Amino acid sequence: MTTTLAPPQVASAPQRGTRHPAVAPAAMGIGAALVTAIGSGVPSMWGDEAASVMSAQRPWESLWAMVANVDAVHAVYYAMLHLWIDVFGASAFSVRFPSALAVGATVAGVVVLCRSLTNGRIAVLAGIVCLLVPRIGFMAAEARSAAISAALVTWLTVLLLHLVRTREVRARWWLLYGGLLVVSVHVFLYTALVAAFHLLVLLVLRAPLPSWGRWGATTVLAAVACLPFAIVAMGQRGQIAFLARRDVTNPVMIFVDQWFGSIPIAVAAWAAIVFAIVWALRSRVRLPALPGDAGRRTLIWISTLWLLVPMAGLLLANAAAGPLYTGRYLSFSAPAAGILIALTVALIRPRPVALIAGAVGLVLAVPFATSQRTENAKFGSDWAQVSEYVGANSRPGDGIVFDEGVRPSRRPRLALRLYPDGFQHTVDLGLVRSYETTSGLWDTVTTLRELPDALGDRERVWVVARSADGTADDESFLQRAGYHLTDTHTLARDVIRLYSKGIS
Repeated sequence: MTTTLAPPQVASAPQRGTRHPAVAPAAMGIGAALVTAIGSGVPSMWGDEAASVMSAQRPWESLWAMVANVDAVHAVYYAMLHLWIDVFGASAFSVRFPSALAVGATVAGVVVLCRSLTNGRIAVLAGIVCLLVPRIGFMAAEARSAAISAALVTWLTVLLLHLVRTREVRARWWLLYGGLLVVSVHVFLYTALVAAFHLLVLLVLRAPLPSWGRWGATTVLAAVACLPFAIVAMGQRGQIAFLARRDVTNPVMIFVDQWFGSIPIAVAAWAAIVFAIVWALRSRVRLPALPGDAGRRTLIWISTLWLLVPMAGLLLANAAAGPLYTGRYLSFSAPAAGILIALTVALIRPRPVALIAGAVGLVLAVPFATSQRTENAKFGSDWAQVSEYVGANSRPGDGIVFDEGVRPSRRPRLALRLYPDGFQHTVDLGLVRSYETTSGLWDTVTTLRELPDALGDRERVWVVARSADGTADDESFLQRAGYHLTDTHTLARDVIRLYSKGIS
């Protein structure tokens, strides 16, 4: 799986009438950011996004106390989002827009990477295909760090390729590589797996011995710089202990949900990936070699390593010291899938067959991409609709209680935190301490039984339930206090009930 690359040629200055080499990547990146931002505010935000938005809206002192206690792994992202919200607000579109920008940066990096090894046509095709990879579409409209980590890994790979091919000796460029690696790990801890992937990339590129030494020294320094952060993050592993109760390493999660979202898309995508790998193997022994084969082969091996090495590393770590794995954690490898699929489309002969393959891909991918911008696209979350319904039907002074019987990231009270406008007329009866005053992620709450005076003389109380019996205690208390069920509204995940006093 090694490839000999010709020494890089010194590029001549662009002649009049020729495009600057940055034009295509920049245009593709800007276009990708704009396209993926369309409709990104439509889906209701979900539990992981609630953690992001609520953390980023804390006072700075509260944020530092929280990450020191429970969520250091996301501290850098929360701080970045805090600064963003201070300027642009906390609407769903606003908090997700940085991810769309990051996807734009990812696509631009993919174009640069592919063009450096193949040609502009394949590079642009790869950028377009990346936009259609379901995981990339998902993370482009999500207030989490996945898209930013994908952009960082993409550009780290571009930089490594440049450093090796040009036999760069200046320390500042290797320090830039190390600095980006440190930033990547602090944005998302699991991007540390890129070091294993890049180690094998050096083999693919047949890097000269001095490049090995510089890469090794830079990576060791980056690891030392990341060590304190990693120690703190590993000390907070209880945050993902719930993964132990799930079957997260089943074949559907690994081969479908991880990057492709549906079985038909996954089947087509993996078929394309296998085709590219087989082509790379066969092209090594084909005589005579065709122009461009070496570059395409190198790109296939780099992309294959990018796709599979982090996954293998994380699955091994999960088996040895889990729980550590869920499919979303490998979002930064999704661009590699897009590159491999694009290469397959470019390599298929005859061309009419390639056009048919591309058309099939579009038929599968475009409807799925459109579905990712619907109201309940984020795992069925309906909190925007909860807020809208309560806002349209509540009266000043109405009480409201929420289902606290489900996992904190699924509790419907997060609708109040993410979409507060709909709850302006209501009083949160179960709140003991706001999350902003604690060192944990969430509000401290209790039942009406523990706060009997909270009802006062209210005539109406709203109950928002997620589970079958999560509000049973509160509803029994309301009934004993003389309230009667007068309205029920069922949404995708939550049920809203109105209890009124003096009405039978």
